[in-house]
Amino acid sequence: MRKNRIISQGLYHWTRQLHLYFGVFISPFILLFAISAIPLNHRWQPNPREHKTSVPVQITEGLEKMELVNSILAQLNLTGEVIGRGQVRNNQTVIRVTRPGKMKILTVDMLNKKAEIVERTFGFLDTLRYLHLNPGPHKLPNWFFTRFWGWMADTTVYVILFLSLSGIYMWAVIKAERKVGLIMLASGCLSFVWIVYALLYA
Repeated sequence: MRKNRIISQGLYHWTRQLHLYFGVFISPFILLFAISAIPLNHRWQPNPREHKTSVPVQITEGLEKMELVNSILAQLNLTGEVIGRGQVRNNQTVIRVTRPGKMKILTVDMLNKKAEIVERTFGFLDTLRYLHLNPGPHKLPNWFFTRFWGWMADTTVYVILFLSLSGIYMWAVIKAERKVGLIMLASGCLSFVWIVYALLYA
C-alpha cells in the first residue's frame, strides 16, 4: 500500500511539473495561433504592398518541372514555401515563393529568358495568419526555417494534447475539485456534441 502511494505521489509530482513547464514553454505558440485565428475566423482580407521588377534568368535546356523550378530559384537565391511545379504554358511558368510577411510571384518567360517578379509585403496580422496556416498543403518548402516551423506546429499540437490529458489526471486526483470539474467537463462535452450535431444535421 505504501509503495503504491509513493508511486502515485511520484507520478502526480512529475505530471504536475511537466504540465507546468511544458505549458510555459508552449504558451507563446498557443498565443500566436489564438490571435491569428481571429482574422481567419472573420475572413480578414490582406492588403499587401506590391513592388515589381524584371530580372534575367538562365534557362537550361532539358530541365523540366521541379528541376526547372529549383534552377530558377537557385539563380535568384529565393527560399521559402514554393507553389508551382514548373508546368510550362504559353512559354511561361509561374512560381510563388512565400515567407512570413512576404510573397514573390515569378512569371518566367522561357523564350526571352527573364522573370517578372511581383513582391508582396504583408502587415503584422497577415504574417501571423501565414504562420497559422504554414506549412500549407500542396507546397514544397526549400527553406530550413519553413520545415522547422512545421515541426514546431506539430509539437504545439502534441503538447496541447499532453496538457489536456495531464490536466484531467491532476483534476481527478484532487478530490475537493472533482464536483466542479465534473460540471465543467460535462458542460464542455455537451457543448461540443451540440455544436457538432448542429453543423452536421441542422
